[in-house]
Amino acid sequence: MKTAKSGVGYVDITDSLEAGRKCAEKAMSNGSLRRSDFTVAFCGGNHDPINFLKAVREVVGESTLIGGTAVGVITNERYSYGGYEAGVAVVSSDTMRFDAMSVGGLKESEEVAGEELGRMLAGRSEEDARAILLFYDSVKSTPPLTVNLASRLIKGVERGLGAQHAPVLGGGMIKDYQWSGSHVFANDMAMTQHAVGVVISGNCSVHHSISHGCEPASDYHTITAIDGPVVRELDGRPALDVIEDIIGAGAARDWQQYSLLVTLGANYGSDPYGDFNENEYVNRLIAAANPEDGSVILFESDFGPGERVQVMRRSNEHMLSSAREMSNGVLKSVGTSDPFLALYIDCAGRTSGFSGAGAEEGAIIQETIGSQMPLLGFYSGVEIAPFMGGSRALDWTGVLIVLSED
Repeated sequence: MKTAKSGVGYVDITDSLEAGRKCAEKAMSNGSLRRSDFTVAFCGGNHDPINFLKAVREVVGESTLIGGTAVGVITNERYSYGGYEAGVAVVSSDTMRFDAMSVGGLKESEEVAGEELGRMLAGRSEEDARAILLFYDSVKSTPPLTVNLASRLIKGVERGLGAQHAPVLGGGMIKDYQWSGSHVFANDMAMTQHAVGVVISGNCSVHHSISHGCEPASDYHTITAIDGPVVRELDGRPALDVIEDIIGAGAARDWQQYSLLVTLGANYGSDPYGDFNENEYVNRLIAAANPEDGSVILFESDFGPGERVQVMRRSNEHMLSSAREMSNGVLKSVGTSDPFLALYIDCAGRTSGFSGAGAEEGAIIQETIGSQMPLLGFYSGVEIAPFMGGSRALDWTGVLIVLSED
């Protein structure tokens, strides 16, 4: 017998208290729910996150609650990144558990905070744990912008969890394209410099997949000097010089516009010169460049000396086709189980307003997934999903998660 029920609500209004209340009420009504056991809530960066969360909590009651501020929201019928949108998903189930833990201290050490959170989550993980959702504050400080590194956070979380654990999926919260800040929701609190994890357990299955959108623009180059996320040399030359040789020096000079359109990609497939397979690549966005010393700064710090990388170009056409292929693939994996909620974590750079794509990628997710089940997504700074044996921080991707009842 089906026991899991869910509903999603969306509003786009300026008053934060009213947005939280109306959005949560719509979610409860759309799911015909009297109670929520698990609530996921996102609000645009123009909202007051504390007031928004307070209003949501008053409607959904004492359910496990996670979420935060986001560049924008995607639901079954709407997608928006104007700053005042809000989305709430509610789940009721007699056979599932949702256990949330949170930890601060990201600004001091992402890895130490992650390990503490991992140990806390391990204490809530039993044999029927199906997945762990992980949200965190992407912004360390501003100005100048420095980010909390998801690769270090994940490393700590997985160390704290131990050898055997459910897959970790999630994303980094930001409130606008200026990366001016972010908040994470953990039950009753809207916090900065925090990460929150939720163990999903019980009678359910969690299906997930990744949508990419970058294609190689060069042969392989070796990182010969790197300091954390700062790539100083490729093939013994200043990294910026090598990249400019490939993409054209004229375009590369305007790094405020161009840096987020180029990535460095590492191919982890068995044959580096085989047919291109996007599912074998990890891409790292170039967040900034320093023309004075020729270095480029990546969003993550998991590349090291000797890593072979390629300069990758974003491809809007490939991004849209990948989103459709991913969606259809997840629907096939659901099989005969009963899907009751989809969560979509989508890089904010993939919106048509930012990428210049001729179509909105969120519309593809609505068409393929939103037509089949309640859908809630948000536009993120970084995405997290299992990749090549362990969870990884991902850039320029969409991570689709479908919960189904066995």
